[in-house]
Amino acid sequence: MALIAWEDLARRVNQDGEFRLASRFWDVTLRLDFGPESQRLRFQEGQLQEIRGCEADAECDVHISAPLEEWERLLEPIPRPFYQDLFAAQLHHGFQMNAEPIGYAAYYPALRRLVEILREAREG
Repeated sequence: MALIAWEDLARRVNQDGEFRLASRFWDVTLRLDFGPESQRLRFQEGQLQEIRGCEADAECDVHISAPLEEWERLLEPIPRPFYQDLFAAQLHHGFQMNAEPIGYAAYYPALRRLVEILREAREG
């Protein structure tokens, strides 16, 4: 699947000042499930250290899962209502995140910015 230019994502994330500010001190393994494809992103001190494919049940601290079609809608350049934000997409569409928001609540601004960067990476 070529929804995201994964090879370019680490550069985009690590050079983004807004993301760096929102993610400072964040040590986390984030799993993104795009339908049948899963990617594991490992952050250390807010820097994206590694991206690699993984299984949908791979161990992680935070996960965001949705059918591929839902990700396509979330990552549109100008998303439709309730696709502009992960929380709204979870409430109104097919997105799932950690059952316990304590795992990501303090760094939710970083997750929001990451979605914006994913939108940019999708467009190339």
